[in-house]
Amino acid sequence: MGKVKGDSKQGDSKNKISSIAAHVPDLVVYSDFRRIPYVEHFNGVLLFADVSGFTALTERFSMCSKKGYGADELTRTLNSYIGDIVSHILAAGGDILNYAGDAILALWTVERSRISELISMVVKCGLNIQDNCGVRETDVGSVLRVKIGISAGKLSKVIMGNEENQYFVVIGRAVDEVRLAEGLAVAGNIILSPNAWELCDRANIAVDHFEDERAVKVRYIKRDPTFSVEKYMESVGNNVEHEDKIQGCVRKASRLMPNEEREKFLQKYIMKTVLQKIDANQPLEYLSEMRPVTIVFVNLQFKGTEADAEQCLAIHVAAIGLSKQMVKHHGRINKVFMFDKGCTFLCLFGLPGDKREDESTHALQAAYGACEFCQKEIRSLRTVSVGVTTGPVFCGVVGHKFRHEYTVIGKKVNLAARLMMHYPGMVSCDRETHHYSRLPQAYFTELPKKAMKGVRDPGPIYQFTTRKVRITVGQSPMSVERQKEYPLLGREKEMELYSRMVKSFLEGRASDTHTYNNVVIFGGGSGYGKSHLLAEVVYRASRGSLRVMPCELAKTDIHQQNYTLQTLLALLLTVETCKNFAEREKVILSQIEQPDMRENLCLLNEILLVKFPVSNRVSLMDNETREKETKDFIMQLFCHMAQAEPCVYVIDQAHFVDSPSCCFLLEMCEAAHMLLFLSVLLESECNPELLRLLRAPRTVYHKLTGLEPSVIAQLACQILGVVRIPTEVELFLVERSHGVPYYCEELLKSLYLSRMVYISEVEESEECRDVELLFPGPSVEVPIPSSRTSSEEEIRKKSMGLNTQENTSSLKCRKIAALDESASERLNLVCLTNEGAKFHQIPIPLTLRGMALAHLDQLLPNEQMVVKCAAIIGHTFTTQMLTHILPELTEDKLNDTLVSLFKAGTFVCGSQPDHLVDLSLVDEKYMLSCYCDQQAPARRVDEDEDEEDKEETPGQASEGGMWRCDVMRFRTALVKETAYDLWLQEQRRDFHGECAAYLLKRAHRCVHCPTDEFVFGHKAAVGAAIIEISGVLNVQVSCEKALLDIQKNPEHLGPRRGTIMIPPKSTLESGDVEKTLAVLDAIIQDHQQGAKLSRWCCCDQVLEVVLIPMACHWIGVGDVPKALYYLLESSAACIYLSYNFRALSYLNEIQTILDNVKSGRSAFDTAMKGRMRVCKFEKALAYRLKGQVLFNTGQIKEAEAMFTKALRLLGRRLPMTPVIAAVKLVYERMRKLRLRSQELERPDSGMLWSCREKRLAFLHEQINCLSFMWKISCIKRVPQIDRAMLAITMEQNTATLTSQQDRVVFSILDLHRFSQSCGQEEECKRYERQLFELLAQLPDTTEAYTLISHFIRNLCITRLCDGHLEEAIQYGYKARSVIHQLHQVGVDVWLMANLSTPMLFTNRYNMCVQVTMRLERLSNTRGVSTGKGWFYMSCLNCMLYAGFLVRHLDECLMFVHESQSDPCLLADQGLMFTLYSAVCLWYVRLGDWPQARLFYTKATKVYREAPSSLLAIGGNVMFLELRVLLFRKALLENNAHIQDIYHRALKCFAEFRQRFRGNQLYQPRLLHLQAYMNQLAGHRSTATQLLHRALLLCDAQGNKLERSWIQQSQAAWEAQFRQDQQKKFQASWLIATLTMPMWDELYPPSPDELLEHRYVLTVPRRRLTAKVSAVLQPFTVTEEEPHRDTRDSETHVQPAKGSDTSTRISDTRVKRENTSQTSTRDSKTRVQRANGSETSTRDSKTRVQRANGSETSTRDSKTRVQQANGSETSTRDSKTRVQQANGSETSRETPETQVQTLLTSVEDSETGLQRGITSATPTTNQTSRSPSV
Repeated sequence: MGKVKGDSKQGDSKNKISSIAAHVPDLVVYSDFRRIPYVEHFNGVLLFADVSGFTALTERFSMCSKKGYGADELTRTLNSYIGDIVSHILAAGGDILNYAGDAILALWTVERSRISELISMVVKCGLNIQDNCGVRETDVGSVLRVKIGISAGKLSKVIMGNEENQYFVVIGRAVDEVRLAEGLAVAGNIILSPNAWELCDRANIAVDHFEDERAVKVRYIKRDPTFSVEKYMESVGNNVEHEDKIQGCVRKASRLMPNEEREKFLQKYIMKTVLQKIDANQPLEYLSEMRPVTIVFVNLQFKGTEADAEQCLAIHVAAIGLSKQMVKHHGRINKVFMFDKGCTFLCLFGLPGDKREDESTHALQAAYGACEFCQKEIRSLRTVSVGVTTGPVFCGVVGHKFRHEYTVIGKKVNLAARLMMHYPGMVSCDRETHHYSRLPQAYFTELPKKAMKGVRDPGPIYQFTTRKVRITVGQSPMSVERQKEYPLLGREKEMELYSRMVKSFLEGRASDTHTYNNVVIFGGGSGYGKSHLLAEVVYRASRGSLRVMPCELAKTDIHQQNYTLQTLLALLLTVETCKNFAEREKVILSQIEQPDMRENLCLLNEILLVKFPVSNRVSLMDNETREKETKDFIMQLFCHMAQAEPCVYVIDQAHFVDSPSCCFLLEMCEAAHMLLFLSVLLESECNPELLRLLRAPRTVYHKLTGLEPSVIAQLACQILGVVRIPTEVELFLVERSHGVPYYCEELLKSLYLSRMVYISEVEESEECRDVELLFPGPSVEVPIPSSRTSSEEEIRKKSMGLNTQENTSSLKCRKIAALDESASERLNLVCLTNEGAKFHQIPIPLTLRGMALAHLDQLLPNEQMVVKCAAIIGHTFTTQMLTHILPELTEDKLNDTLVSLFKAGTFVCGSQPDHLVDLSLVDEKYMLSCYCDQQAPARRVDEDEDEEDKEETPGQASEGGMWRCDVMRFRTALVKETAYDLWLQEQRRDFHGECAAYLLKRAHRCVHCPTDEFVFGHKAAVGAAIIEISGVLNVQVSCEKALLDIQKNPEHLGPRRGTIMIPPKSTLESGDVEKTLAVLDAIIQDHQQGAKLSRWCCCDQVLEVVLIPMACHWIGVGDVPKALYYLLESSAACIYLSYNFRALSYLNEIQTILDNVKSGRSAFDTAMKGRMRVCKFEKALAYRLKGQVLFNTGQIKEAEAMFTKALRLLGRRLPMTPVIAAVKLVYERMRKLRLRSQELERPDSGMLWSCREKRLAFLHEQINCLSFMWKISCIKRVPQIDRAMLAITMEQNTATLTSQQDRVVFSILDLHRFSQSCGQEEECKRYERQLFELLAQLPDTTEAYTLISHFIRNLCITRLCDGHLEEAIQYGYKARSVIHQLHQVGVDVWLMANLSTPMLFTNRYNMCVQVTMRLERLSNTRGVSTGKGWFYMSCLNCMLYAGFLVRHLDECLMFVHESQSDPCLLADQGLMFTLYSAVCLWYVRLGDWPQARLFYTKATKVYREAPSSLLAIGGNVMFLELRVLLFRKALLENNAHIQDIYHRALKCFAEFRQRFRGNQLYQPRLLHLQAYMNQLAGHRSTATQLLHRALLLCDAQGNKLERSWIQQSQAAWEAQFRQDQQKKFQASWLIATLTMPMWDELYPPSPDELLEHRYVLTVPRRRLTAKVSAVLQPFTVTEEEPHRDTRDSETHVQPAKGSDTSTRISDTRVKRENTSQTSTRDSKTRVQRANGSETSTRDSKTRVQRANGSETSTRDSKTRVQQANGSETSTRDSKTRVQQANGSETSRETPETQVQTLLTSVEDSETGLQRGITSATPTTNQTSRSPSV
């Protein structure tokens, strides 16, 4: 079970010796067993068939973006074409000598006397090949053609090698001639060489002659040749026994009888890679792949005077020498052949089993060693030429099923051959080999470019020389240089560590103490950005007045004694750029002036390659003393230079430090004041001295982890040189890169080169007229004032290569925008996806695949099998499951294998927390660290949420030969993905089936959560028979003990959801806040079991160990229904756990499956054949889940579209037109009354259980969708209250139909929130009392506890919106404690973002800062980028209004700047609008108009799309303040459009009241700003009244912050007319910002101390003219707005009785849109007209009512109740009633008016039913089913 099975067909058709013989020509198969080397002479005919188009075909398939497609299709195409050619050759009796890439060399041996007949037969064979295979088109558009050369004559076979590996080669004049003949041919030609033309039957062959050439072109053959192929084939191989003839077997050697001796003999000619597959009886197609390798061509050119025997011996010696070099450096000789009068060896590095990450280095060293060996040992040799290239090529078995070979084909193979011939006598290499070797530049010399046949733009060509050619000192620069425009991303912790280290270093150096840490070692895997991190360290240190000496080491440096010390000393003495010893001596003498030190300079002669005169004292020393004195003198130099200036040493690739240098560094760190930064590779083997440095007490070791998902998008934009990327690209990068920067870079390159994405220029829209009015003049973007980055414009220019001053050609660069030739001409670029792009089919880039293969190939076979099986299970897996699919491994053997894999860094403990430092590099005992026994299922309720993580001491994964670790995971996901791809598809399918069957028998549910599924009724809706897990979900026994701590006692489960039938508890009478909180505490206390289960919830573990793996396994099996089921469950679980990003990734995969099924295609690559259908429920569920994710991330418009689609599929759609929606609302209200009037039991009680459960599942989904739809309707820019009312009424009716108490409570919770948002206070209070009663009756379950949490959040938000700040804070803290127990991270982030505002308003600054910091920690821990955005918004609020800093302005501006490339942040338009408004407000206050214009433009672009959510209201208020301050700017500048600007500001205020009329939180500030507008316009009395009302509201709300700001404004406005106080209140805001204090929890400043740091709304001294003042009408807020009729979304002020509209002047047009006008002309009447009020009362009681937003018209108590309930005013006639219900001022009778009249009458009757006035029953035609509208 789980074993790898071979191809049974192959095993049945031929035995092992026949399989081996298929890789060897007959010339070798039938050879005698003779001592090597030996030569055998014979006569024969050669046919050389060269196929053109293979290289282009290979490149095209290598660029294929479909996963698992390129290599398989290429193999089939190649073997189909080559197989046909070989079939003709084998049918003619030919022997395939070898496959030289895309060419075939065939041989016929015959006696000299019959060679003429044989040539005619070979010509006939060539003509058949041209007729049948001359031209062939492939599926991908490439055309394959063949040209043929034929030669004949005397040949020699040379056998060479050693006892392990042997090779053969055919030499002779005919070999050279056949290649020359092929060179004269073009596609479709057959060329006879001169010797073949001399020996053939000329009378039988028609030819054309070449000018000045003896070769001829064959036209046709006149008669069939008389040569008998049958007799010829029978005469071959008579010295070996064969089986009887087999039909269809055209090669005699394929019928060999088993012969152990000959089998061992033939194995010596076959590569080890192929033999392993033959021994395992596996299909050889498994070897075919696109693989990154290094190709080495070695060509030996002889002098030409040697005899054949001497030449054969020379080739044998060369083969022996090259074979030793290849084995030493993990390479293989693939084949040997004669080429261009020389012998050529094709060697390969990086084949399966030999892959090394540094294979390019090994290849260069082997090539250089081979050259030295051949030049030294072979006297007859004239030149040795080597060409080395690195890149992706096709590696695989090519040919016919009876004769094939393992070979490589690709552009890089051709380039290596061209380099070998065009650069003779040296080792030449291409750019990729030079780059990936990571050797110092001193090892290479750039060569001049040459034109090479078939090669276009090969790039720079280098000669590999080693350091023997050029003597250098200290020239090891870092290959990565930090560019100013590309700051380091996502390494804030590392940069904080750097800052602390530098600070302590400078303090210790100043005090001459050695107690500080002075060594920092950054450890990480390949590609984690260690070099970029050190480049950032170098950049910052150099800017911080520190002397920095950076260097980068290579693998070869570890073998050179004192190389690192020599490099650092050269950098210290600045002699690294000196060209000779004289210059070095001069520079050293200029820096060392002390006589005693100059006397010892001769000690540096050897290490620095100088020639100082040896002093007498030194000359008398012995070697040991001299060595000690040299070491002491170098130490003295380092200490001397450290005293002169602070020195920082940076060493990249420090795992290559040689042992003597490492010992010296350890001593130097203790003796000198210096700071040392190192980077080491975790997978590397460190020498003992480096381990001593790692364990030193003053060393800080820091392990690099993957980048946060929010940083990946910014990194991608930096790499591509764009300003943003699509969301699907970000999801792909986050999922596949796993936070590794280099993986992200390679994935982007793969997407770009495969044309899945493209880069396009942004079409900038014209700026709105509003911006032009407010900011007249040219648009100028000024760089953001930050010390860490340049402006966005400069970044774009740099990223596109517009700045070419710096030569960075030799540096590593992540930008790939240079691949687009026109990119340099663009300034504003974005990344877009091409149509039809399928990211799930993108394979692993070959560069990354090579890194993983290098790791896997170094493992033993058993270890590789364990890794491959673990890859099938998933990234995280259990030991028991791994043992289940590996039954053949004994316990001891498995323990030894797992220990080796832990030590190799392949696996780590799966329970290890991510934040813990990996100490495996520091101490070997930590290699087997296990944390499984320390993992608690959840946190204690009394645990401090802000407490720092305690240090955990790990156990051992293996003790006493027993494996103890229960859960493991891959250290790097890349190894897992690569190991997974090594399986064949059928093998993967079998393993996935076993894993799925295993998981089906394990727990699928969290025992602490009383629900079977994350989607209610999911299994019932799709059919239990399809999922086949009906009896499994309730299993309580789990073998996944480490991850699923399932209790066996079923009493802990509690009652199931929807089955609550317990007696009701006592009801709650209404009371004050203290009583309400006490009742809440009592309810929470009664639900402690639910709280306990919530704390111990392990749903996240079920997600990781069951749901996600099950989805992957069913996809691997190809079962679409089960895969879709588990993908949906995984998505729902991710949303429940606030993993929105992961949920969106799964939902995109689900969408791809649905699209494929809809179009009739296969759902995914492994899906079973056959058409399938997806039920409507799962389609609707996919839309609903995606809509929920989009809603959570702020994409309101897109979310509404998803919910609309889901409701349509669920049969519960919302009407789109207002008329039909109104009719639907009437129907739903009548239906609501009917449902209330009758007692409902369980829905459809007469149905079967399965049908009933399916019906409930549909109802639950309808409730979920409708719950979001009413919220979306309320938070739109123009709230659609009618539509929201309809949605929530439908939700309530649907909840009633379920007869489940939790769904009913959920709907009432929504009604409670809805009534508050519409300003229905009485309704809101009624629902509160009802909820208290219902929640007290709920059972003690997790679901009930969740509803309680929801209710407390509602109480907090309603109090916050009503302006009751103290109550909101108390309820907020209560909600936080409940949310913390439920582990609802997303809700916690949202609540804390809301809580910071009331704390700021009530001057609870310390609590505000604590909540803000908690918000940051939670957002960083869980990767919630939007939470981080609200954190910085809270910081900006503290700066703008409180007058203190939580984070510096530069950091906030940097976040806003970087958010431009984060799709998650950009999608939350409410957040981005708030951030833009805050930053713009900052610059407007400073008077920095260019920057203000920039951010004002950004804010206005988002303003129209930003939702009217609770969090976004602060941004809207800031935007209003912007409009007011910009109006003041227009006044100061005498703007000609002052009237238009004023009216636009009034319009913004009106829009604000329309969008947030149910919110009283910012009413004091709104009144404050309106007062300021009136003060600026010259209406001082109106401004005074508004300020008075604002102060009354502040006192009622407890808004201390706003009250103090209003008082400052009053004082400032009074100072406008007092010259002695004017300067005091006109202090510069710039000075206030420069002195703004940072918040200190220990010594917090008082609110009074912060007053001087707040901005004051001052009035300019410039007075308005009377004419302008008359034009600008007084502006106040309407008193009765907060309590308007919530059912009317368009009319906000009902027309007053007897109002007149006769005033026509243009000045009052804006006000006439919102208010009613009267016929009076005085200013007092104008004020009333602007306010829309009917009367002006004088007493204080009326003023308080007006300040609180109460209505002035209170006729009687009945009317007041009707108005609070949303009823309409009763009028005399029906026409007036219809007009008021519609909010219309026209009296014309229209169809809509008639419908509305009907609705009004129905609503009146419905109101009577509600009050019990009438007992009318619904009509008989109304049913419980929704009508089809």
